[in-house]
Amino acid sequence: MKLSIAAALLAAFLFPCANAHAQRDDQFAWGIGAGGTITSGLARDSHSNGPHGLIMFGIGAVDSPFGIRFDGMYSALGDRDNTTTSTDQGEATVFSFTGNALFNLYGSNTRIYFVGGIGGFWYNPDGAGTDAVNDFGVNAGLGLWIPRINGFVEGRWFNLYRAMPDPVTGLKGKKSARLYPITLGIMF
Repeated sequence: MKLSIAAALLAAFLFPCANAHAQRDDQFAWGIGAGGTITSGLARDSHSNGPHGLIMFGIGAVDSPFGIRFDGMYSALGDRDNTTTSTDQGEATVFSFTGNALFNLYGSNTRIYFVGGIGGFWYNPDGAGTDAVNDFGVNAGLGLWIPRINGFVEGRWFNLYRAMPDPVTGLKGKKSARLYPITLGIMF
């Protein structure tokens, strides 16, 4: 009899603790996405808009508005036949890897979130006399989570430091490339 009372008391104390611990557990999600990349500024002078693909891995606590996400994005930019600049870059591929912070606006139950982070990029133009460049970049944007399909739509701003050549001097790696990827994705 004493053993069953001790077991009942032990169970009464352990089950609520296990439940509270489970509410703090992290969620892990990975996903894929695709969309279009819009060029801006000096990048627009050399490149036309192009498609991109995204693979992501996210970590977030249950019922928390904060999360962390790691993204790898591959973009293919077209050639803009611009004869007004001496630094035509031709077509280009851009690969970026970023670590991002996520913040759900107005708490954890909303569907709108802010994403922003830092990382590296590899910019590889194929025009005559061009070289691949890799450097530091930052990004920020807004997203909308779509619960029925466990998907998301987001628009972001990428600033790739020292990716573009100076249009006046032609020196490589002196100006920023600004890209705006719009992504539709799904998480698993």
